[in-house]
Amino acid sequence: MQEPRRGRPLSPLRNDLGPEMTAWANRLREFYTSLGMTLGELERLVGIDATTLSRYLNGRRLPEIAFLGKLDDAVFSRTQTRMHKDVRESVRELYLAACLVHEPQRHEVYMLRDALARAVQRAELAEETVWELQAELHAEQRRRELVENSLRQLEARTGPADDVDTLRRERARALAERDMLTALMEQHSAELVSAMREQYAIAQAREQLATELHGAERVLDEHLESRWGSPDGPDPGRSQEPRPPKAGRWRRRRAGTRRRQRTDLETLRARAEHAARELPRVVGRFSAGDVLDADLSSLLPLPASTYSDDDIARVAAAMDLVLHDAVRLAGEQALLRGNVNAMFTNLSRRSQGLLQRQISLISELEEQEADAAHLASLFKLDHLATRMMRNGENLLVLAGEEPGRRWTSPVPLVDVLRAAASEVEQYERIELTSVPAVEVAGRVVTDLVHLLAELLENATSFSSPQTKVRVTGHALPDGRVLIGIDDAGIGLSAEDLADINERLAAPPTVDAAVSHRMGLFVVGRLSLRHGVRVQLRGNGHGGTEALVMLPVDAVHAEGEGAPAPAPAPDGAGDDAGGGAGGGG
Repeated sequence: MQEPRRGRPLSPLRNDLGPEMTAWANRLREFYTSLGMTLGELERLVGIDATTLSRYLNGRRLPEIAFLGKLDDAVFSRTQTRMHKDVRESVRELYLAACLVHEPQRHEVYMLRDALARAVQRAELAEETVWELQAELHAEQRRRELVENSLRQLEARTGPADDVDTLRRERARALAERDMLTALMEQHSAELVSAMREQYAIAQAREQLATELHGAERVLDEHLESRWGSPDGPDPGRSQEPRPPKAGRWRRRRAGTRRRQRTDLETLRARAEHAARELPRVVGRFSAGDVLDADLSSLLPLPASTYSDDDIARVAAAMDLVLHDAVRLAGEQALLRGNVNAMFTNLSRRSQGLLQRQISLISELEEQEADAAHLASLFKLDHLATRMMRNGENLLVLAGEEPGRRWTSPVPLVDVLRAAASEVEQYERIELTSVPAVEVAGRVVTDLVHLLAELLENATSFSSPQTKVRVTGHALPDGRVLIGIDDAGIGLSAEDLADINERLAAPPTVDAAVSHRMGLFVVGRLSLRHGVRVQLRGNGHGGTEALVMLPVDAVHAEGEGAPAPAPAPDGAGDDAGGGAGGGG
């Protein structure tokens, strides 16, 4: 190697530098000597003035850690060869050892940066693992759905006897594949839960490291400010040492980064708050079957490329995924509800048609029957068919449909109450008292009969067979009518009453839980349809009282006339102008 050319010889190292700084300075001098450059040439190569380089070489100042990379670049420019990995590691260790003793604040910042970089790598690896497991689960779920469809098709297939063995073998293969996929999904689900927990733990550790790093950088800034920017000027003992040229730029750069991060976080928070407000409305419109293309685009946060911070960009991407999944699931659930509702409607319409024919046939038999015992049995059958008709209408209510029975003329309230009582199994226990002389609008009659029948059914079912269920009515001065249904049953706790009244005021979405209190769910749906208020409360003697408040537009005094009724749907003519009573 050629002899080094120096602008001036290096002065000997001071004896008070300490072993760590001495080792670092000597190693740096070895590199400088091997490069064969003057300080001026090295200055132009690394972008650091010769005076500062001289102080580095003399151990009077430690460079920033980025200087190690510039030193590697200088070696490459001179020799066209990069430092060996072991050499780079040894130089870094000597530098950090000197930094730990002479610049402990800076050393802590560097250590935290390294730890944070490793945490980011672990987080990226964990995120990749989670994505891969989610993709595998999704693929397995799709495969299992295909297998389930194949099984359903096999169950529906019929053919010659010689095809039975083939069908049996195909079904066995499909069942085995389904079981295998189910086991895989369970395994990958457990792995996904574990990976997500690890991802969460890594994220917490990374957040803690970032907090510690910000604190360490703040301490370092304060140290540099006190060292180089005090009102009295720099330390007299270092009067010949200029202020590091990068200290101010570093602080300005960090301040700019924090401002951008703050802006990113404010944008992300605003979009998240917007999504939190809009998502329930969008899901509700999905349930109603509306078109939601415009709403979907407004829900999604800004694209990840608009965020300056990578971590915030990843959070935004995760939010995009969550919102997409939420809206997709809402759409799938709405489609499923629509299919189930259509099934309920078709089954109910068919059942009602058959029941109506059965009731007509029973009525004909009643007219022809002279035997009292047989006639009593026919009355019971008629009554049972009427109750079955109401249960069929429950399916229509669950599906959001309206029953086919309609009245175009008003019906006296007493007839409505009698019709409701006739649809209850223990109708003989129901006692009507003090019913006002008012009429119910024809458009309300069918649903009101159904609503009252459900309440009367509950009252008779949850009270002693030896007691009466009393029904009263009161016409209020403002034109409304209050109906009370009072039983002497087992009563309800305050918590149960509050829960039931809440469900009556706002019926929940149809799900499996509805089947346990279907009657009250139907009451809530029917009451909302006509603005009827229903509330349960204790009656003071152990039982329960149901209060039904009919609005002004649903009732009027007999003889006063009513507003023109809405046109009846097809098939309503059979009941138009008739009483509200059912069979029995």
